Amino acid sequence: MVAIKFYGAAGTVTGSHFVVTTSSTKFAVDAGMFQGVECEEKNLDDYTYDVSGLDFVLLTHAHMDHSGLVPKLFKNGFKGKIYSTLDTFKLCEQLFIDSARIQENNFSKGIPYAKSSDEVGIVYNVEEAEKSLRYFNLVNFDETFSPSKGILVTYRIAGHILGAASIEIEVVDQGTRRKIVFSGDIGRLKSQIIDSFDKDYTSEADVIIMESLYGGITHPDREETSREFIKVLRQTVKSGGSVFIPSFAVQRTQELLHDLKTAILHRELDSNVSIFLDSPLAQRVTSIYENSTYVQVQDNFYFKQLRFVRKNKHSISLANKKGIVVIAGSGMADGGRIVSHLKRALIDKRNAILFVGFQAIGTLGRELVDGNKRVSIDGYEIDVKAQIHHFTGFSAHGDSNDYVNWLKRYGDNNKQIFLVHAEPDRLLDMKSLLSERGYKNVIIPNIEDEFFV
Repeated sequence: MVAIKFYGAAGTVTGSHFVVTTSSTKFAVDAGMFQGVECEEKNLDDYTYDVSGLDFVLLTHAHMDHSGLVPKLFKNGFKGKIYSTLDTFKLCEQLFIDSARIQENNFSKGIPYAKSSDEVGIVYNVEEAEKSLRYFNLVNFDETFSPSKGILVTYRIAGHILGAASIEIEVVDQGTRRKIVFSGDIGRLKSQIIDSFDKDYTSEADVIIMESLYGGITHPDREETSREFIKVLRQTVKSGGSVFIPSFAVQRTQELLHDLKTAILHRELDSNVSIFLDSPLAQRVTSIYENSTYVQVQDNFYFKQLRFVRKNKHSISLANKKGIVVIAGSGMADGGRIVSHLKRALIDKRNAILFVGFQAIGTLGRELVDGNKRVSIDGYEIDVKAQIHHFTGFSAHGDSNDYVNWLKRYGDNNKQIFLVHAEPDRLLDMKSLLSERGYKNVIIPNIEDEFFV
């Protein structure tokens, strides 16, 4: 029998980490960070199993809640290979080092690792992050390889972010053959800038571990969302205010740049508007997108109105400008340069803050989209007078319809399905939806649950 143990993303959104054990092999799918106030200190915890016993790791994609603890694995004795697509590796190069530098900086200042804890700790440093990158082995989409005896692996395009994959694993063990599929994060069928998953692809599967972040939810139309976004931005700048957009460095920023460029070309936005990308990480990631063969149209992201802000002193100087657009990290406004901007921007009713992604409980972004009129930033109490807008239609995650389309590719309704990567209510809604569609064996696992498949 094959065993799957859920060490993360079970009953919660983040911390993706699943361990598969056969009679001869033990491997992991993903090694992600826990993110959010309620769980981020878990990243400092010791592993509850011996990671040196892992033969290899398969990464679905580069988002830190799927890849961010890879350096920790090596720090704790793992000596195997990491398999990923080329674009996932390129993104991990940037994200691992960025995370390690932030950790080192906070540690040197005595800043607690987690907002819910007083513990000053570090998961890994820059040297450990760099070391882990040496062990990546690159794989191509749709090409089957064998990382160990009795294991055949194929990466399929998931369409979530650049390089993202759903992973199909055939396990031959003691005379039995089982096909296990890890969805990773499933993208939307209509993607603005990258290739989406192929809904017409067909295969078979015995077991599926499937993301359910937006279970029971249908996203607003992406094009309509973009039009509303540009309308608010245009009106704010015209009235003398500035627009501040907290944005994730990977995928979201590139989509926004594409939308802004398109709006200027179509004269939906004043060609004299100055747009500042105030995130060195997002600038480097954009270069990776620009040079990838899996981006639908090249030269998507650069235009003459776009300014790159590299040094922190130049970021601070933006406070003296009016009628500008600033894109800065982080996407939930819980760190990065956007925090300094918000301290000044929130008190001016002419300004607009445009949130373009999921806002986790406990983050500044969540407080603002929930309508709080007074927030605390770096120990200062700030009155919220700026306009707050939350656009949910930009999500790079699929919704219920996308999940069902992705799942249909794997045949009949009798397979075993485990729902992960979602808050409890979304998991229950997704299970109910699948039950209505005839799927009889749908399971919602908890952390450290183990199932024999």
